[in-house]
Amino acid sequence: MQAQVRRPLLVIALLSVCVMLTFIGHTMPYPVLAPWLMERNIGLGALGWVSFAFSLGNLIGAPFAGNLVDRWGRRPMLIIGLMAIVIVNAITPFSDGLNQFIALRFVLGLFNSGVMPAALAATADIAPEARRAAWIGYVTGGISIGLIIGPTVGGILYDAFGFAAAFYVSAAMALIAVLLVLLIMPETRRQIADTNHTHNIDWFSLWRNPPRPLLALGLLLWIDFSWVFAWVATEPATLTHLYGNHNYTATMFGVVVGVYGAATALGELGAGSLSDRYGRFVIIAVGFLVHVAWYVGVDQTPAYTSMLVASLISGLGAGLVTPALGAAYIDITTPDQRGQVAALKEMIISLGGMLGPLVAVVATDRIDPVYILRSVTVMIVLTALCAGVYAWQRRRSPRIAVGE
Repeated sequence: MQAQVRRPLLVIALLSVCVMLTFIGHTMPYPVLAPWLMERNIGLGALGWVSFAFSLGNLIGAPFAGNLVDRWGRRPMLIIGLMAIVIVNAITPFSDGLNQFIALRFVLGLFNSGVMPAALAATADIAPEARRAAWIGYVTGGISIGLIIGPTVGGILYDAFGFAAAFYVSAAMALIAVLLVLLIMPETRRQIADTNHTHNIDWFSLWRNPPRPLLALGLLLWIDFSWVFAWVATEPATLTHLYGNHNYTATMFGVVVGVYGAATALGELGAGSLSDRYGRFVIIAVGFLVHVAWYVGVDQTPAYTSMLVASLISGLGAGLVTPALGAAYIDITTPDQRGQVAALKEMIISLGGMLGPLVAVVATDRIDPVYILRSVTVMIVLTALCAGVYAWQRRRSPRIAVGE
C-alpha cells in the first residue's frame, strides 16, 4: 500500500539529490588515487584492492542495513549512511599509507550500505503503482549525474588544491545531504507500518517468506550481478585495448565515459516510465540488448567518434534497465520487506563488484582483451534473452506474472 505523504514529488527530488551527493562523494576522490599511488611508488593494481575493500564492506553491511531500514525506518539509515561519507572522507587525508586508505574504504562501504536500500524503499513507499518505475528513474538518475560530476570535479580540485581537497569537498556535500534529510525528509516506513499493522521484522523473515515468484527474484538478481560483473571484469581489457591499441588519451576516455553517464541519466529521467506501460522484463530485455553496444563498440569500432556513438547508445540502454529493474523488485516485495530486498540487491551488486576485478586480474595477462570483451558480450546477450523469454512466459501464463 502506498504511504500518504505531503508533497511526494518533493521527497523524490530530495532522495535524488541525496543519491547524487552520495555518488559525487564516492567518485570525487577517484581521479586523485592514481597520482597519489604513483607518488608513493605503489603500482596502480592497488586500485583494485581499494574497490574490493569498499565492495566487501558493502557486501557485509547490506543485510544488516536492509533489516534496519525496515526496523528503524528509511530516514535514520539515510542519515547514518551519509554521515559515514562525511566522517570517512574527512579522516582520509590524514591516512598514512595504502593499508589505512584501504581500511577506510572498507569502513565506508560497511556503514554506507544502507543509503540505496533506504532510498529505494522510501521511493517504493510513496510512489503510485502506475508511476513506480518513472519515480525510481528520477531517484536513480541522481546516481548517473553523480558519476558524471564527481570525477570531473575531483580532478579539478586535485589539480588546483592537491590530494585532500576532493575528500573535504565530498564530505561537505554529504553533510549538506544530511541536513536536507533532517529538515525535509519525512519517515515513510512508519506510515506504512501504521497503515498495514505489519508484524515485527526479524533477521530471517526474508528467507522464511521470500518474494515470489522465486524465478523472477532469481532472474532479477542475476541481471544485477551480470551487469556489474561485466563492467568491472572488462575494465582492464577496455583500457588496454583503447589506450594501448588505439592511442586514447585520458581526456578522450573521460569524454566517452561522460557521454555514457549523461545518456544513462537521460534514459532514466526521460524514459523511466516505459516499463510502467510495457512491462518490466520487456524493457529490461530491450535495454540490455541496447546496452551491449558498449562492449561491441570497444571490440569492433574503437575509433573515438564511433565509441562516442556506442557509449551514447549503451547509456540509453542502461537508462532503460535501471528504473525497470528497481520497479520489478518492488512489484514482488511486501512493504515490510522492501529494505531487506533492496539490501539483497546491493549485496549482489557488491558481489559482482568484487568478483569482476578478481577475474580481470587472472584473465587480463592470459587472454587477449578482445576475447574477454566478446565473452562478456555473449553473457549480456544471453541475459537479455532470458529476460525476454520470461516476459513472453508472463504473457502466456498470468500465474507467473510479476505485479503490473
